[in-house]
Amino acid sequence: MSEFDNEQNFPEPEFDQGYSEPNYSEPEYTPKKRGSDSGKFEGRQVPMDLDAERCLLGSILRDPEVMGEAIMIIKDEGYFYLEKHQLIWTALCTLNRNVTPIDLVTLASELETMGKLSLVGGREYLFDLMESVASSANASWHMELLRKKASLRKLIDMSSTIIRNAMDPAAAPDEVLQDAERDMFAIADDQVRDSLKPINQFMTPLLERLNNRKDGITGIRTGITELDELTNGLQKSDLIILAARPGVGKTSFAMTIAANAAIKFNQNVAFFSLEMDGVQLAQRLLSSQAGIDQSRLRNGHLTNDEKRQLIAAVTPISQAPLYVDDNADLGIMELMSKARQLKRKNKLDLLIIDYLQLMKTGKEENRAVAIGAISRGLKILAKEMQVPVIALAQLSRKVEEKGRERPQLSDLRESGSIEQDADMVWFVERKFVQTHKEEDRNQAELIVAKHRNGSVKDIRMTFIPEYTTFYDAAPDDMGEGGDGGAYVYDDGGDMGGGAPDFADF
Repeated sequence: MSEFDNEQNFPEPEFDQGYSEPNYSEPEYTPKKRGSDSGKFEGRQVPMDLDAERCLLGSILRDPEVMGEAIMIIKDEGYFYLEKHQLIWTALCTLNRNVTPIDLVTLASELETMGKLSLVGGREYLFDLMESVASSANASWHMELLRKKASLRKLIDMSSTIIRNAMDPAAAPDEVLQDAERDMFAIADDQVRDSLKPINQFMTPLLERLNNRKDGITGIRTGITELDELTNGLQKSDLIILAARPGVGKTSFAMTIAANAAIKFNQNVAFFSLEMDGVQLAQRLLSSQAGIDQSRLRNGHLTNDEKRQLIAAVTPISQAPLYVDDNADLGIMELMSKARQLKRKNKLDLLIIDYLQLMKTGKEENRAVAIGAISRGLKILAKEMQVPVIALAQLSRKVEEKGRERPQLSDLRESGSIEQDADMVWFVERKFVQTHKEEDRNQAELIVAKHRNGSVKDIRMTFIPEYTTFYDAAPDDMGEGGDGGAYVYDDGGDMGGGAPDFADF
């Protein structure tokens, strides 16, 4: 068997009579970045295609212009199986990086400088590489084939690592799973991202977005009119940090946005709640949409009219594209995995996390570093998924100091990188939490403290504590007993005059 025999039967290239091919009956597999210790795995040959390796290297020597495309696909020497092919690729990359013309002479000279010319088979082998292909027409196909084979080898390596880690008596299952998921996504994402584009390619989607805007809104509406006008809607790839003092209502505001986006504007919303369970969130949502005091909903003392309101509110809630995950032990990698699943199914337009500091962190000893890694991961997720991400966050105790009427960006707890990664930072404020005055009971304010793509502003809102819901501010701030703009459902008279039966749900 020659060194170029493998699972595919490509034609054997002809060699010059003066060159005697060395015997590589058991080729070594020693890439610098990844690779098994031998050419076999459990008695079987690992995935490789030596003919494709030779043809690609020969194509580059025959047509140096191929190198420009190759370096976009072949990210490291580990994409080649044979060590000598890895060395040749390394030398080609050095020539390309130094803007040195690529040909047989310059390549041989670079390998000689590296002290590896004889190891790859000398100048004769380089000549045979070039002569083994008639043209570079199939170079792109060879690159893709090598990429696929390299991915399979990486999967084998990763599987071996997972087994080794799982066999460790001191291994924590959650850490093993998280590491495995991270490595798996790294392989899945190991593809060419043609991110360098002429500016005109960005103009077309921009014009489409502007053409599809409604009333100047190009993103996802929150239902708070003044906020939508300021931001033009929540924009794709934006990371928004929503923070507040304890008990002010950051979860309520996040739920208000989620409900408005999903129910009123039919946007796919994923709500990850690490603090409250799904039933509690559903109760809040039902109270808000039906316009019924949560305390009455909990104790079940409802009038016939209120029962009708509940039944009328159930249908639009049930039909809304709102997805809730109440796993309290959520890490950034698991969040990314679930977000990708929703995106693949075209079921993700807005992602909300409640809240950032409760997310499971990695092995970082420093808490600020761990939180910073999470915030950076959320920003990467927003860009990758092309959806706005709202992450709720705690404020530090500094905001409770006397004389401090407003929170500041520096009050974001545990990491300055949260502010750095965020495209927008919002603070929810309610004077009533501090004053306990009845005239402040329904007053609320959203402080847009950072807006990377626009101006900052304080936005007045109305908060109805019975429904735990925020609305546009009314001229008289609603006052006590106002309806808060709650949804009123018309049953069309179909329910009759008697009390409804909850079995109708």
